[in-house]
Amino acid sequence: MKISLEWLRDYVDFAEGPERLAQILTDVGFPVEEIEAVGEDTMLDVEVTSNRPDCLGHIGVAREVATATGASLRLPEVNCAESDVPVEQLTSVQNDAPELCHRYTARVIQGVTVGSSPDWMRRRLETIGQRSISNVVDITNYVMMEIGQPLHTFDYDKLAGKRIVVRRARPGEPIETIDHSRLKLTADMLVIADAAEPVAVAGVMGGAESEVGDATRTILLESAWFAPLSVRRTSRALSLSSESSYRFERTVSEELVEWASRRAAALLIELAGGKVAKGLIDAHPVKCEPVGQTLRLSRLKRLLGIEIDPNIAINILQRLGFAPEATGADTLSCTVPAWRQDIVQEADLIEEVIRIHGYHQIPTSPAITVTVHPDDVYQRTQKKVVQRLAACGFFETVSVAFIEDKYQQLFAPEGFEPLRAIHQSREVNALRRSLLPSLLNVRKLNQDNGNSNCRLYELAAGHEPAGGDGPPVETGWLAMLCDGELRSLRGALDSVIEGLDRQQRLAWKPAEVDWAAGQTGATLWLGAEQVGQVGLASESVCQAYDLEAAPALAQVRFDALTSLLCQTPPQMQPLPRFPGIARDLSLVLDDTICWADIEQHVYAQQVDGLRDVSFVAIYRGKGIPAGKKSLTFSLTFRHDDRTLTHEEVDTWQTQLVTAMREKFAAELRA
Repeated sequence: MKISLEWLRDYVDFAEGPERLAQILTDVGFPVEEIEAVGEDTMLDVEVTSNRPDCLGHIGVAREVATATGASLRLPEVNCAESDVPVEQLTSVQNDAPELCHRYTARVIQGVTVGSSPDWMRRRLETIGQRSISNVVDITNYVMMEIGQPLHTFDYDKLAGKRIVVRRARPGEPIETIDHSRLKLTADMLVIADAAEPVAVAGVMGGAESEVGDATRTILLESAWFAPLSVRRTSRALSLSSESSYRFERTVSEELVEWASRRAAALLIELAGGKVAKGLIDAHPVKCEPVGQTLRLSRLKRLLGIEIDPNIAINILQRLGFAPEATGADTLSCTVPAWRQDIVQEADLIEEVIRIHGYHQIPTSPAITVTVHPDDVYQRTQKKVVQRLAACGFFETVSVAFIEDKYQQLFAPEGFEPLRAIHQSREVNALRRSLLPSLLNVRKLNQDNGNSNCRLYELAAGHEPAGGDGPPVETGWLAMLCDGELRSLRGALDSVIEGLDRQQRLAWKPAEVDWAAGQTGATLWLGAEQVGQVGLASESVCQAYDLEAAPALAQVRFDALTSLLCQTPPQMQPLPRFPGIARDLSLVLDDTICWADIEQHVYAQQVDGLRDVSFVAIYRGKGIPAGKKSLTFSLTFRHDDRTLTHEEVDTWQTQLVTAMREKFAAELRA
């Protein structure tokens, strides 16, 4: 923001030089990047952060200087004489997009004479890099650089129907702007139109058809509030920017809209002649109520670490326009001024006090104390899970929490309505319930780039509406994706569980899973608690993501993993002194019998030397009758005090095969 020192002194008494002014502004949070002498004036280029649009005008900067120095702030007189002709007889404003235009005001000034601006105005505008055009146009630029509120003037006689319509553009609707750009508009862009066609791109630039020229005698003066996001998107889409769009994108004050209009009208009468029609067209469908904010003096001391005299704090807030009132021994109640929309919490008021009081008032110490906090349970669990998955060849993904509805529906029950972000992209705006859609999107991206073998995981939260006005229910998940067979995924899951608690086992129970193919779905259990789901991606899922092969998917509640880490202390045991003997068995049995039942029945035989039972594979095909399957599993036998003989193991194996035959009518496959 470039400011003129001569211009600034109209609003605040400041007799010192530009270097001192630059130091004051820097101390209160507005660094000065450049100081340049321009004729008899001086230009200072002030850095203004995006949350302080109130200082994109000389008055805002003057308010900061006045507060920092204790000088008085002077605002210009804005009263203007009006004619007897009511403005309602001359024009009207129809606002068809109140969500994008909270306030639109219009004044009509008749009998103006377009000509050159006076030297003082032209000199000040040129000091800050503004080219003088004419008295009418210069006045709108002058007021914008004075208060930060953009304005626009239309040649009233060129407006069809002599009225204004604020509306969204029609798809493909054309307009030629004052810089002679010929544009095609889209339906999400806001325009200012007359009765026939657009005459301005709202908040960005006016149209050439209604531009004020030497022959203009009657002016319609616009002062309005446009939605920052709408202006930003339109400006980017059209590759068109202006001083006006720069300010609207950072938001302007709705309350200053009328003040700026009145100020410009007064200058027009003074410098261009004419008369202002009586009254103001003020289309203000969305009104903002004053916002209150409380400051606790005890909180001020605790956050800053120093004692500040309450009278000093009150004086600073008073000068900044917050109208503080003591409502208790420890409490100040403030009213946030309309131009300070960045103040949303108590800490913001505390920051206002200390930046004016001076950060140098906070003592510094050469010694810095560092307090070390150990990792909490969540962090320790996360580290162990990440280490195990990395060892298994899995790569972590980090994705946004919003997905498209077409993907959400694949992993949510029928009728599920997700939480949505109102201002997010129209398609990608649903807060995800499951992490699996995000992993599948990453899998598709890898496929498109020639990588057909992926092992991916993500640790994040899924969200479900709580119902009513309550916040969403957030659940942490571990989601995994693995190309190939399910047993590769199972091995990684078993490794994760083992890394958390060697005494726990993750049980798989066949079940119908909406997103899983055929008989591949299963629920995951830790003891008596269901903690997740697993399966191969169904055909409908693969089609939705255009995948060439179905990956294995799993999702496990992270709180269940966390509970493993904290409930069982680690237990150490010596390495086995004697070797074990492994036997692989392949049983032919009914297709409906699941592995969990086989595993449970094997352990139920309480064979003395049996140490471990693990699943190997399932085969269906040539040599296996219809309705049957071949299930292969591995048995490990070991004795703690001696080396086992094969004869002993043969006896135990026969015992187990007999038990399987009696329970499941299973036959040992040759």
